[in-house]
Amino acid sequence: MRLPVVVAAGLEQVLGAPVHDARYLGGGTINTSALVAIAGQRVFVKWHQGAPPGFFAAEVDGLARLRATATVRVPDVIAHHDGAPVSWLALPAVTPGARTGPMFEEAGRALARLHACRGERSGLERQNVIGSIPQDNRCADGWGWREFFVHKRLRVFDDILPTRLKRKLDRFDFERWLPEPDGGPALLHGDLWSGNLMADRLGCPWFIDPAVYFGHPEIDLAMTRHWGGFDERFYRAYAEVAGEAQPEQDARFEILNLYTLLVHARIFGGYLNEVDTVLTKYG
Repeated sequence: MRLPVVVAAGLEQVLGAPVHDARYLGGGTINTSALVAIAGQRVFVKWHQGAPPGFFAAEVDGLARLRATATVRVPDVIAHHDGAPVSWLALPAVTPGARTGPMFEEAGRALARLHACRGERSGLERQNVIGSIPQDNRCADGWGWREFFVHKRLRVFDDILPTRLKRKLDRFDFERWLPEPDGGPALLHGDLWSGNLMADRLGCPWFIDPAVYFGHPEIDLAMTRHWGGFDERFYRAYAEVAGEAQPEQDARFEILNLYTLLVHARIFGGYLNEVDTVLTKYG
């Protein structure tokens, strides 16, 4: 596959130089990407045909919020475009390297420092995207973390749930399992699976593709546990900064990962049996 002409033209307009070379990297579930040589630099560009409005603007905003904390390493943004016929985002290319123990330790400490950045309420003042679907970050007056999680992370998927799962959600004792975060809601990466933590050639961690909002810090940790791929040194380093895990954290991880499961159910289908298992186990 070739770099779309409109993407190449957009890059050339921003950087004032022609594209010398474009190496196709592949098409993922959501975006297609390439490594581009232009204006004496290597640029990573990804694009999405038919993306929802503001698709890459949401990612740019999330990267800016993370960068402003000076806690986690995120890529700069060269340029982006949202709109027909193709939306795209260009970032300086990072040469990948090995995900070593020291890399995971640095990443764990960095995430803990990010989670020390607290807000007044859960959610975010703007909407964004997780995967390829809109993420509703509106928090009603009077809601705490628990109400936000139930109404804006779970019940927004009622349309794909069979009646029996809706009833289980209605009966589930979220008050028992989801305490308010000590110190207020933390700034979250929001989509922290192993593919969104990369190492560069020097072994430094980079946090990419965020879906940021404020919430309980355990939700980032829960996602890392669910999909795996994180060395145990990551968790030990996180605890060195943030403190040891609270009782029943593993159970809360499973409950928090209901959101992850429902996102995947929306995008890919399936996963509802796993949702049922968690609701039955802890309900």
